[in-house]
Amino acid sequence: MSPLLLALTLLAAPGRVTSAPTDEAGNMRVLLAELIAVDNTNPPGNEAAAAHVAARWLREAGIDSQFVEIAPGRVHLVARLPGTGAARPVLVLAHVDTVPAARSEWTSDPWTLTERDGFLYGRGVQDNKGMVAASILALRRMHRAGTPRSRDVVLVLSADEEVGAQAGIDKLLERRPELREAEFALNEGGLTELTADRRRVRFVNLQAAERVSRQVVLTATGPGGHSSVPPPTPSPLVRLAAAVARVGALTFPPRLTPVTRLNVEGRVKVTPGEGGQALQRLLAQPDAPPLEAVNTLARLDPALAAVLRTTCVPTVFHAGTRPNVIPATAEATLNCRLLPDDDVQQVRARIVEAVADPDIQVEMNVKPLDSPASPVGDNALFRAATAAAAHVWPGAPLFPRMSTGTTESTALRRVGIHAYGIDPFALTPEDARTAHAPNERIPVASLQPGAEFVHRLLVELVK
Repeated sequence: MSPLLLALTLLAAPGRVTSAPTDEAGNMRVLLAELIAVDNTNPPGNEAAAAHVAARWLREAGIDSQFVEIAPGRVHLVARLPGTGAARPVLVLAHVDTVPAARSEWTSDPWTLTERDGFLYGRGVQDNKGMVAASILALRRMHRAGTPRSRDVVLVLSADEEVGAQAGIDKLLERRPELREAEFALNEGGLTELTADRRRVRFVNLQAAERVSRQVVLTATGPGGHSSVPPPTPSPLVRLAAAVARVGALTFPPRLTPVTRLNVEGRVKVTPGEGGQALQRLLAQPDAPPLEAVNTLARLDPALAAVLRTTCVPTVFHAGTRPNVIPATAEATLNCRLLPDDDVQQVRARIVEAVADPDIQVEMNVKPLDSPASPVGDNALFRAATAAAAHVWPGAPLFPRMSTGTTESTALRRVGIHAYGIDPFALTPEDARTAHAPNERIPVASLQPGAEFVHRLLVELVK
């Protein structure tokens, strides 16, 4: 299907944007292209360069912004549209740093916004420069229109989200404690899902909780030696490889957290066929989800299945220096994503049991998790998001979700801000999987509706 025909199909289908394009509509693509062109690979991040682009676009609309430099080049941008103070502020949060992109793995230059076959490609187009651009333009529209505001709207374009240890949102909150006065925050982490045929939006999810990332490092040591003389017992590399395979096959028991249960209750109403039947079986036994239903969802919808349990995935392996040397040390890193109410000590015990080798060191941070959920139900942000979704994608239901990964919202929730994640751009699951991958993309037809959703949500929230 051609890009033009795809766009016309979407406009004729349920879920189309019902408002006329604004003067800012054409700017969305221009601004996004400028942001993509700035290489913000983290490390080193280079967020200052993207912050200068954002500040110029805000300044052209008469909006002042400030840079908060945590370390050289590591800059957060903060801009504020004042309201009457009748309600507490809302933060609009988006990060400008990205994961790396290897040019050899991409069909086009990852640092050039490229349209191809109905999609826009570029590193950060999903994660998270698309939301950066939509948020900037939403503030410009509100300021120029003189939108009445009961609360301040505070834009935060953040640094160091992808790594987060040196200059991330925690550091910004230390430097700018007044940001903690916000009642709500709007961030990444939600989901707006297209049907496979791209004709309509199935549902809109607000992220209200998230799994917690913990690294596990496995280390095996031994005598090593010359590769021409195999050792009488398995070498550290062989032992570690076997242990990694066992942990990689480890599965944790499934269970529904309160937010995930609400998500399943919402999904089951719009999911036909085998997937819908599996969701029904989950709801029939929410305290002990049947494994066959979980396995069905893992095949049909891996992202949904991921939030039904804790997962541990091998990601990094280090061993050896030369082909003819048996290494004396081998090390592997696993990335575990824990359900927010997990007992970390129990998770580590399961991993040690799977390693099944007392001579392999298992290193894991077992500090108790601190990842609260935001309230779900009838509050001002849910009402605003529901109204905005009904305007942009009529007929698409809105309900909460727990995200598979970790966002800056956890830090905001810890200081009492009710943070919620959105995905402005309607994506199929296949599209969504390109975040952090080569050829990251969004559909061209999803670009302007996403910008409209962010603007409409904020307009509703500040009434």
